[in-house]
Amino acid sequence: MVDFKLTPEQLAIQRSVREFAEKEIKAIAMERDQMTDHENIFPVEAFKKSFGIGIHDATIPKKYGGQGLDCLTHVLIWEEMAAADAGFCVSYQGHFLALEHACGPRATEEQRETFLRALTTEEGGLAAYALTEPNVGPCWLLLQQDFIQETTIERDGDDYVLNGVKNFCTNGGSPITKWYVIWARGDKDKVGLESCRTCFVWADSPGFTVPKSENKMGQRLSKNAQLYLDNVRVPKEHIIGEPGGMGMDGDFGQRLITANSWILLGALCLGLARSAYEEALAYAKRRIIAGKPAIQHQLIGAKLADMYWNIEAVRAYVWKAANYFDTNPVPDMKLAQGAKVMGSDLAVKVTDEALQIHGGYGYTKDALVEKLYRDAKVTQIYECPNELLRVTTAGMLELGM
Repeated sequence: MVDFKLTPEQLAIQRSVREFAEKEIKAIAMERDQMTDHENIFPVEAFKKSFGIGIHDATIPKKYGGQGLDCLTHVLIWEEMAAADAGFCVSYQGHFLALEHACGPRATEEQRETFLRALTTEEGGLAAYALTEPNVGPCWLLLQQDFIQETTIERDGDDYVLNGVKNFCTNGGSPITKWYVIWARGDKDKVGLESCRTCFVWADSPGFTVPKSENKMGQRLSKNAQLYLDNVRVPKEHIIGEPGGMGMDGDFGQRLITANSWILLGALCLGLARSAYEEALAYAKRRIIAGKPAIQHQLIGAKLADMYWNIEAVRAYVWKAANYFDTNPVPDMKLAQGAKVMGSDLAVKVTDEALQIHGGYGYTKDALVEKLYRDAKVTQIYECPNELLRVTTAGMLELGM
């Protein structure tokens, strides 16, 4: 049973991140969202300030200079960040996915000391995770397809050599990204996970270039870029595990997807929905229609009531999923997938209703709800589209899982 009473430490972290997010993220989000030079929207200084309060090392074990926070506490952090700006928050998605490789059982102690310490010492920094390619997306993880990575990694003496192209890499090419986890095909005679290798690559490696950033509809404060790998040399000490070294099999693989994708994205969506609800509530209180505040008109008041109830319900669900993750050796994949699906559907619904309450003003670039509406849509798409997650959960229910 979930205890909904947060500890004093959790409340202090939540309060600290909320104050930071209001002052350093929300204050700049609208202006940066509307910049026409999309290559330079990424808020470098705000991220550097976030390192100062430890957002970047929240899940890194204390042994390596991090905080070692549990999933529920991490969920609290994500909701507060996303309430200020979902793009800023999702930048930490790629970061923590990459961290799981350094924290996970297939990384060596030397790799942990090298790559985790690179983020927890001196000025801090971000990591990035490069899986998606022009013809290969993450959905095969659920479909169990015999996919083929087109990026290759081949042995050359004591090193390995990477060649290929990666798409939509979060934090790709940012000036504060220090290293990447990159997927590649290491065995040409095999397909699927057995053909794959993963490795750590420093951002300044020769042959590693970032030709462009994506110009997106929403979540514009995150940087998603294409990567070119042209004979990038990787020392054998930077290879993660054995072939299939992503480790998607067994407990580690499940925890990787669960903690850093679906549950946390549910928290991101909560923050986004909460921001839209609060904006719509404030507007409905001050907007006068037919001689009285808009909230006193039943249809508008009912919309706000539904928003409130649904946000509270999804928050309870996300917290349950996080609590289950923290207290069980193997996560419940159904709970985790539901956190992402329910959260993202909530974000789209609430931002749509918030814009509707604002009327024509909500459709202008001056309105925060216009930005939130754009930010919400992609949550139903990235990290596996909701349609696919519904199908896979149905399959688990059929099998009694």
